[in-house]
Amino acid sequence: MAYTKFGPLTVIPGENGSRVPFSTSLLVEGGQGAALVDCGSGFQILNEIKKEYAIRSVYLTHYHLDHIWGAYLFKDAEIQINPYDVKKLNDVEELAKASGMLSPADPESRKKWMKQLFEKPPENWNRPHWQPVLNLTEKWYPYGEELNVYGTKMLMIHAPGHTEGYCCPYFPEHGVLFAGDFDLASFGPWYNNADSDIDAFIASAKTTLETDAQIFITSHHKGVVDRKTYEELLKRYINKIYEREEKTRSAVKRGVAPDEMIYEEIFYFRKNLEQNPQLVISEIVGIAKHLDRLVRNGEPFEAYFEAFLQHFQLTRENIFYHTSSVPAQLQ
Repeated sequence: MAYTKFGPLTVIPGENGSRVPFSTSLLVEGGQGAALVDCGSGFQILNEIKKEYAIRSVYLTHYHLDHIWGAYLFKDAEIQINPYDVKKLNDVEELAKASGMLSPADPESRKKWMKQLFEKPPENWNRPHWQPVLNLTEKWYPYGEELNVYGTKMLMIHAPGHTEGYCCPYFPEHGVLFAGDFDLASFGPWYNNADSDIDAFIASAKTTLETDAQIFITSHHKGVVDRKTYEELLKRYINKIYEREEKTRSAVKRGVAPDEMIYEEIFYFRKNLEQNPQLVISEIVGIAKHLDRLVRNGEPFEAYFEAFLQHFQLTRENIFYHTSSVPAQLQ
């Protein structure tokens, strides 16, 4: 397979067009070894990389499974993740809270999910599964400091919103930013975990443009785009947030009951929710975050927001998670 290269950087697209549960990885080559940024490309692809290159370091942008599931293939490498996510990979309760799995009133779904994490071994180790990557590393990289990755300069730019610890690796010598889950997809931004933040997502989108990058690499869908294209698509992408907010506002004003709000297709089509209960949790958390934002921005929706939380047996702590364990210098 022919890969796109930028100097020592090689873009490794994931299986099925890097659609979830796969994602694009980035290979960084050097004279003393090589590194991978994210490990979600796919079992066969990652095994080929493992055979061909001496992977000595792995940098994970955040804890989402589609970005980390193949990291267990590189246990001999030094594996690092951002400082906010170390505890999530080593404490399943923290992982569940951050993911929103302990939020909505769906105990059977939660039990099933937790059992799959702890008790149920993967049916196919070649496919994404949590079990192989839990407790995989306790090491973390710093934000904003110049890292020497086998002769290549890399900075991890903190870009919270998608998750609280999310980062975008930046390679200033080559004008390349690994934009990752600023994926420019028509679906729009994804901020449906408990540790996601809408306002932070908007601010971080602007942060990606504060670099001198001329090449942007997304984890899904678009792949490699130039700066002009990225800027144009990013505007449409972020505008999806405001479209969702307007749909939420309109639904409340039309008198849509809290229990029916999840079928207003703010994020997912109703048919998708009926086919995949896991998406219902994401829908609930996402709507709750929009309702909270509307209230903070002056809409008189406090009573509705409280009714929504009560119906789904949520507390504010459930939908607004922040890790309780980060390095002292980040506090």
